[in-house]
Amino acid sequence: MTAERAPSTGIVRWQKPALIVGVIGLAASAIGWFLDPQEFFRGYLPSFLFWFSIVAGCLAVLMLQYTTGGEWGLMIRRPLGAAARTMIWMVLFFIPIAIGLKYLYPWADVDWARSDPIVSQKIGYLNWKRFAIFTIVYFGAWILWAWRIRVLSLQFYKDRSPFTDLARRRWAASGLPMIVLTLTFASIDWMMSLEPRWNSTMYGITFTVGCGLSSFAFVTFFLARLAGTGAMQGILKSSHLRDLGNLMLAFVMFYAYTAFSEFLLIWYADLREEIPHYVIREQGSWGVIAALIIIFHFFLPFFMLLMWPIKDRPDTITIVTVIVIVMRYVAIYWLVMPSWYDHFHYSIWSLTTLVGIGGVWIWAFIEQLKGQTIIPIHETWVEEAIREGALRVNA
Repeated sequence: MTAERAPSTGIVRWQKPALIVGVIGLAASAIGWFLDPQEFFRGYLPSFLFWFSIVAGCLAVLMLQYTTGGEWGLMIRRPLGAAARTMIWMVLFFIPIAIGLKYLYPWADVDWARSDPIVSQKIGYLNWKRFAIFTIVYFGAWILWAWRIRVLSLQFYKDRSPFTDLARRRWAASGLPMIVLTLTFASIDWMMSLEPRWNSTMYGITFTVGCGLSSFAFVTFFLARLAGTGAMQGILKSSHLRDLGNLMLAFVMFYAYTAFSEFLLIWYADLREEIPHYVIREQGSWGVIAALIIIFHFFLPFFMLLMWPIKDRPDTITIVTVIVIVMRYVAIYWLVMPSWYDHFHYSIWSLTTLVGIGGVWIWAFIEQLKGQTIIPIHETWVEEAIREGALRVNA
């Protein structure tokens, strides 16, 4: 059976509706840009960060998979690669943030920054020129690694050379420290600097781990939804979902560990410039959301992913992934919005930007999957699995 005649998963049928919804969402958001720029930009930032965290996490996990190998990546290399290559779209989606700096970041007001006794000492870092240069470097590195790995994979498909595979592994291995460092600094620039008087040494690693969790939840959801298609019968087994569930469990625990460690260090130090960050997020409506994050971002997924029957079944693990994905957005929103509001605030532009970016991104993600098989059949280590019953499946 050739790749062209391989059965299809049918995901292409969702591409056009996703684009339509995305365009409508972005068009509605554009109205907010003109009517109330401040509300628009403040609603746009958490929406961008949510979808960006999935893309960045997929790139990181893809490089981890190529570096370590293992059957756990059999089903997710192609979705991870497709998501990683949409980083170019994240550049476009970042443009409104660059335009709206003055509405988002207090330090963008140079006069205020110079007059503040704490922020004035950080002006060498908190300025728009440095912000722009670093952002260009971040996106340049992410796009370079995503597409270089893609080029080497296509080359390996042609020559099956171990030297090509070694080069790909080297790029992936070198990309791991790269993405940890760049995501750390990106989280400082894009999120932590919303409160320029505040700082945390744990912020970057917490955000990076959150990106990994977002990616595992997304690709697991993606595969679980394909399980019901005829094309995936006999290919996607319960063991594949169980492996992904175990990895998602590990990242749920890792994220909880880093987030709690950050809170514990700040609480124990009890420094005047640090504690306001948590004080506002523990009180009133923000405190309620914090409790929901503890329950639904950690405890519920943790206990659900301990159970094999839940991890082995597509329908049940889908529920877990949806919970995690939703709570990832809630957690990002909870980190960002209290920087401006001392009570819960959710505008219509938060919803339209979330839907708008998401719809266009899903279209771009499916576009990257078109024309190739879901299973990386050209990989030498996959051939044995194909001979044992796995078929070639087109997107």
